[in-house]
Amino acid sequence: MLRSLERVEERLGEAVHATDRLADVTARHLLAAGGKRVRPLLALLAAEVAGSVNEDVIEAAVVVELTHLASLYHDDVMDSAPMRRGVQTAHTVWGNTVAILTGDMIFARASALVSALGQEPLMIQATTFERLVIGQLKETTGPAEHEDPVSHYVDVLSGKTGSLIAASGQYGALLGGAPRSVVELMVVYGEKVGLAFQLADDIIDLTGHPDVSGKTRGTDLREGVDTLPVLLLRRDAAGPDPAVAASAHHVLRLIDGDLTDDDALATAVAAVSDHPAAAEAWQIANRWADEAIAALAPLQDSVAKAALIEFAHAVVHRHG
Repeated sequence: MLRSLERVEERLGEAVHATDRLADVTARHLLAAGGKRVRPLLALLAAEVAGSVNEDVIEAAVVVELTHLASLYHDDVMDSAPMRRGVQTAHTVWGNTVAILTGDMIFARASALVSALGQEPLMIQATTFERLVIGQLKETTGPAEHEDPVSHYVDVLSGKTGSLIAASGQYGALLGGAPRSVVELMVVYGEKVGLAFQLADDIIDLTGHPDVSGKTRGTDLREGVDTLPVLLLRRDAAGPDPAVAASAHHVLRLIDGDLTDDDALATAVAAVSDHPAAAEAWQIANRWADEAIAALAPLQDSVAKAALIEFAHAVVHRHG
């Protein structure tokens, strides 16, 4: 497994290389900053469930990481995020246009690689890319009138994160030679573990240490993005229990105030982190991880299955 991950890393470096000097520097910017490589790891694990890792699986692992990497360039522009993986975001260094075009170039490289893997992998990539875009659109437009904000939020995460992590499991099992039943199972597992992962990531935005997470705590709050802890606070504030509502209103007054000042942001972050809504958000993330593990029940016990179970636990038992 370690050698396979090293091979993925080598291929990532080769895939983003550009003869144009600026394009080469900007494309390597976030790749060089590191990353969890969650998606490639899942592709490799899925390949070993009922098959084996081969060169096609390695290429698919590169494709999913490139697609994720490209989306980060775009996300950071839309979110005006100043930091990513402990370094300045591309748009703060080179401007929005260069960052967006770099993301486009990396998307193109992913498409070129997947086109050599066959018709079905190409369709997986196209479908996944569409879900990524629709997820971003839903996040941008917000919930429809009378739509439950928490359900809308889960739909957004399903598109923006669940889709690509599900594709990682699907690619690995398919190209590793697993039976169709196992491929379908890995899609379900990947979707659920992807939701658990992104829910945890959003909670970590509030509770994680910046030296560990590589991001400024409270970025989502400052940008006015309501992630699960805040959505739960808004639900509590509108609920029937006066004491619960009062507690939530107190925190919301801090969140909805002027957060341009770092001290004000730190106060709001601490208030959300200490509120029961944050603990409830972690419970919800853990439920998605538990559902992902339950989806693996039909698989025979193996080292690969145990690794997938541990993978699901790991995405929610982290703090940065």
